[in-house]
Amino acid sequence: MAEESLISQQKLKEFGADYIKILALLLLQSGKNASGSLIRSLNYKIVGEAEQINIEILSNNYLQWVDKGRRRGTYPPIKPLINWTKIKGLPIGAAYGTQKNIFKFGIKPTNVIQRTIRAIETSNEEQKKYEDEVVNNIINNINLKYKNK
Repeated sequence: MAEESLISQQKLKEFGADYIKILALLLLQSGKNASGSLIRSLNYKIVGEAEQINIEILSNNYLQWVDKGRRRGTYPPIKPLINWTKIKGLPIGAAYGTQKNIFKFGIKPTNVIQRTIRAIETSNEEQKKYEDEVVNNIINNINLKYKNK
């Protein structure tokens, strides 16, 4: 007999949506919303592999730089900086100064991915939302196993 999953597809989808909502809020709180493009790009995908379920976070590729920062000594691409200066109402030349500044000093990480996970782990509301289903499914699986012996 195939074992049932401890959490339903619906709850996995709710978790993915909750994760994205909290991630977006933390990006806003970190001041990482110049154009809104990064937050609008956030999404998730549930991927089942053998006995493991993964939730992949989908976003514009620069979320990695927002999250982990950027070490000094490397130039970021200029085109996104030019777009950023336009959004901020700065002259286009400011993009080149910003690029040089990032080369010299890097970008401080926000650690927004890990902070999102921590927010979910420490939220009683988020924990309770999924706890009941998991506990009920564990009990049902135990009962089924005892009935089959």
